[in-house]
Formats: sequence, structure tokens, C-alpha cells
Amino acid sequence: MLAHTKKRPIKNSIRMHHAGIVYQFPAKIAQKYQVSKSAVSPEEVFSDINKKYTKPGALLKGLRYREGLTQIQLAKKLKMTQSDISQLEGGTRGIGREVAKRIGELFHFNYRAFLE
Repeated sequence: MLAHTKKRPIKNSIRMHHAGIVYQFPAKIAQKYQVSKSAVSPEEVFSDINKKYTKPGALLKGLRYREGLTQIQLAKKLKMTQSDISQLEGGTRGIGREVAKRIGELFHFNYRAFLE
């Protein structure tokens, strides 16, 4: 391996192991996202995401990422525009029953999860 491509250890870092991969984060960043050892609800952990996105929008974005689709690719599959997908994910436009059914069929997912 060339010297300029070697990964250098990060000083003052925290290591995490997931799925056989070792991740190394600077301690300052890791402390920002550290969760206390007491029981924490998912709503508390994801409160920032739920404020920024609606729950159906975050769910749609997560499913799209899981399938490796861009907004344009998803829009074509749902016969919508990329702008429509962006609005659905961002929460500026609600996901109606018909669109939820199409999304549910595409991702083999219960469409009712998209209805608030």
C-alpha cells in the first residue's frame, strides 16, 4: 500500500465494531452522539430527525436508501417527479393513501406506516 493512502489512527478516538468492520470516530464527535446506559426510547434518540422530517418522510427516505435508489429512480418507479419525492421525504407534502399504496407495493411494505 502506498504511504499516502495508509489510514492513520485518529488520536483521542473511540472504536466501534459493527458487522465485522471497525469504525473509528474522534472522541468529541462520538461523545455528542453517546446514549446513556439507561433505557431510552427511539423517539428520544431520533427526535432531531423527527423534527426535521416527518416520520413517513424519514421512513420513505430510509427505504429508498436501503434499496440503493436515487430520488429520480424512485420517482420513475412511482410515476412521479423527483421534486414530489423530495417533498414527501422532507415532509412539506403529505403522503396520501394512493401514493402510500404504490410505495407499499414497490417496497413490499405495509402502506399504513406512511399514513400519519
